[in-house]
Amino acid sequence: MHPLFSHHALAVSGFCSDSVAKPNSWAVIVLCVLLFFLTISVVLFRRRLSYVFKSLYSQRFYSLLLRESKVLEDMMFPVVLLYDLLTVSLGTLMIVEHFYAHLVQKTTYFGMFGIIFAIMLALYFLTFTANIVYTGLFEHQKERYSLNLYKFIFLTNVAIVLFPFLVAYQATGYFVVLYAFIPVFLALLGLFLYRIMKINPRNINLFQFFLYFCTLEVLPYLLLVKLLTKF
Repeated sequence: MHPLFSHHALAVSGFCSDSVAKPNSWAVIVLCVLLFFLTISVVLFRRRLSYVFKSLYSQRFYSLLLRESKVLEDMMFPVVLLYDLLTVSLGTLMIVEHFYAHLVQKTTYFGMFGIIFAIMLALYFLTFTANIVYTGLFEHQKERYSLNLYKFIFLTNVAIVLFPFLVAYQATGYFVVLYAFIPVFLALLGLFLYRIMKINPRNINLFQFFLYFCTLEVLPYLLLVKLLTKF
């Protein structure tokens, strides 16, 4: 055999594990679970889920959604809400892992994921309850269901749109992918505010609504961010 094939050797200076891409298998597992929940939701509640997603952009689909069923009392609500909160929690965990990696190391990946999910669940129902307080204090009981429904619609839109960004970030490792979601989130938030302001514009006092939104909707999440930055 020619020496070119029998005595060939490559010089190796050493193996550097830090230079090798290390995919986060736990994040992949969570993404697969999210995909499973999304698939189940689409299979079981395809039409209503479509209406929920489109209701943020079209009043016509919102009316169709109300005719279809009482969404917040339907079986679809807890299933889709679980997917929504898990997706947002994973996105939050990826941000925490990027900026505050020591927090994840202290509690383990799934430990931190569980903490964030519990906080997100508590904040959601806290603001859900806040709507009851707000509508009761300022005599907007007729708008209560619409406020809570639009909250669910907004969260579902955020979760569904966020999912491909999370997949792209996990596949590429470029955190800038999540930065690209910021303008999308702001656009969804703008639509959400517009929709809840159009529920009953004659009976909604702008000053009261501003106080409600800042103290009961925004403040809890700002406190969460402040809490994270202290560690």
